Amino acid sequence: MTGGVLLFSIITLATSSLYYNADGADAYGFPFNFYRKVSGYNMVSGQQSTATDFKVLALIGDFTFAFLASWGIFKLINKLRKKGNV
Repeated sequence: MTGGVLLFSIITLATSSLYYNADGADAYGFPFNFYRKVSGYNMVSGQQSTATDFKVLALIGDFTFAFLASWGIFKLINKLRKKGNV
């Protein structure tokens, strides 16, 4: 379980796109974007606006992907270790 959380954290941070308060969208999540923050500045009105979007199903999908990937990696490592010792 720890491997899945660690892999989820690494993948999320490594694939995030961060534009802070510039025009553009901050997005977190791989393979699904579970959080997105869009900021923009309207030159006509002189106002800055921000909108956020959070998707629970995408977050669950990202966690599932990370846990399955870490499980597969550990299985592969164990298989290679057994094969090398025989």
